[in-house]
Amino acid sequence: MAGSVSAGDVKAEINVTPLVDVCLVLLIIFMVITPMLQKGRPVQLPVTSSPDKKPDEEGQLLISIDLNSGIWLEQKQIPKEMFISTMAEEFQRSSSKQVIIKGDRRLTFGDIKEVMVMLNKAGFESVGLITERPQGAAVGLM
Repeated sequence: MAGSVSAGDVKAEINVTPLVDVCLVLLIIFMVITPMLQKGRPVQLPVTSSPDKKPDEEGQLLISIDLNSGIWLEQKQIPKEMFISTMAEEFQRSSSKQVIIKGDRRLTFGDIKEVMVMLNKAGFESVGLITERPQGAAVGLM
């Protein structure tokens, strides 16, 4: 009887089922939230060999320009006719905010330049451009 296990003995096996459950829940949460982390409208970014890495800051205004030359302030589309006045209001609220442009790579330079000129007329003097590396892994700021 020395080899038999009685009802009061402790099992030495590890139950991994709760660990697997927690890992799957975390995976699902990250899969759902990750697409929401991208700011602005989704566009195909221009590719550069070595974009500067600059962190996102709280006081940044993100302007997206899509393939149809639609201008978006964060997630809100702004007609071209109202863009200068809208950005002038933003400038009056806080002139220290940085403006970052996220333009589609299929647009011409003239399309991006037009938005930059409108931003200048609204009062913003410094504008950044978002690009990505050739492998598409990281996003940088020019």
